[in-house]
Amino acid sequence: MEKTSFDACAQPAFMAALSNGREELVVLGCEAHVCVLQTVLGLLHRQRRVKLVSDAIGSRRSSDKQAAIERARAAGAEIVSSEMLMFEWMGNSDHPEFRKILKLIK
Repeated sequence: MEKTSFDACAQPAFMAALSNGREELVVLGCEAHVCVLQTVLGLLHRQRRVKLVSDAIGSRRSSDKQAAIERARAAGAEIVSSEMLMFEWMGNSDHPEFRKILKLIK
């Protein structure tokens, strides 16, 4: 999908891909303070719950990344780490992929 808007929500194809009824979305990507942040804000504006994966976003300057995280949090995004998210998705150690994911994390 080609994206020309900093906020992916402004792209009709992006929003069409989100028409599956899910209200909670996980966001990660490059340029935390530009595209990632504007997309997070766009999703929140559209009443979606957003989890921003802090160790799966980046900016050239760490101060820009930190400012983006703080602004996203203030706007209502939940800030998580990739490890937090993986364990949340598994739910418990009985999950069939637990050993594989544990190995990946370590």
